[in-house]
Amino acid sequence: MSLTAWSIEIPHSVERETAVRHLRNQSEPVLVLDTCQRLEVYGRSGQHISAAEACWTELEAFERLARIAAGLESRIIGELEVLGQVRTAYKTFRQTGPVADSYLDRFFQDVLSLARKARRHSGIDKQMTSLSGLAGREILARVPKGEPIAVIGSGHMAAAVIRFLGKRDTSPVRVSSRCPDNAMTLAASVGGFGSGLEDLAPLLKDVSGVVCATAAPHPIVYPSHLKQTRRPLHIVDLGVPTDCDKTVQQLDFVSYVGLEDVEATAQKNLADRSRCAQVAAEIIRDGAIAWAAKR
Repeated sequence: MSLTAWSIEIPHSVERETAVRHLRNQSEPVLVLDTCQRLEVYGRSGQHISAAEACWTELEAFERLARIAAGLESRIIGELEVLGQVRTAYKTFRQTGPVADSYLDRFFQDVLSLARKARRHSGIDKQMTSLSGLAGREILARVPKGEPIAVIGSGHMAAAVIRFLGKRDTSPVRVSSRCPDNAMTLAASVGGFGSGLEDLAPLLKDVSGVVCATAAPHPIVYPSHLKQTRRPLHIVDLGVPTDCDKTVQQLDFVSYVGLEDVEATAQKNLADRSRCAQVAAEIIRDGAIAWAAKR
C-alpha cells in the first residue's frame, strides 16, 4: 500500500499543461499539485516518472504535503492561497481518478486535516493576509471608487483576487485570460465581463487599475495594450516571472507594484509567524509520525 511523491521541473508553458493532463489521466490515480512554485505528483510507488527532480517516501510525502498546505514551504510563511490549491488538487484527484483507491483518498484527507490542525493550533495565519487580499487592497487603495479594474489571469490566484474585488463591490471588474471561457465565467461571478488575451487592449480601455496574476513564462502586457487606459494607471503584478514587460513598468503614467513589493507588506509580522511556524512544524511532524504508526 506504499505511496511516494515526485517533484518535476517543467517550465510554465503549453508543454507543462500537457504534462499535467497526462499525469492526471494515468491508469493509476495520482494527485498532481501544480502551483507557481512547484509541480509535484503523489501516488503509488512503482509509477515511473522519468522527469523526477526529487522523490520522497510515503512518510516524507505525507509530511511534505501537510507542510505545503500549512504554508510552511511557501515564499511567505503561512500563505493562505496554498491551502486552497492543495484542496483543489485533491478535488481534481477525486474527479479524475478512480476513487476506488480508498487508501490514497484517506491519505489526502488525513494530510488536509493535519494541515488545518497545524494552522489552527499554531496561529500561523492569525494575522496573515493572503497575497490575493493584499493585491486587492493595494489596487483598491490606488484606484478611485467606481473606476474599472481589470484582472489578467484565471488561475487560483486570479480567481481569489476577483472574489476579493467582487465582495467589495466598489469598481467594475473585467477579466482577461488565455482561455476566454474561463475569463467570462469568472467575470460573470462578480457582474463583470471577460475576454481572451487576443482582445486585451480593448478590454483595458478606460481601466484605472490592473492586477496581473498568470503563470505565463513570458510577459503578456506591453505598452501597445495600454494606449486607451486611464492616466494614471495602477498595476499590481503577481506574475512569476512578471506579466508586464519592463517597458510597461517604466512608463511615466504607470504606477507599478510587483510581487516583491506585495510580499514585503506581508512580511511585516514575520517574526511572530516564524515562531508560529515552528509550532506548526512540530504539530505536523508529530502528526505524521502518529499517522505512520497507525498504518
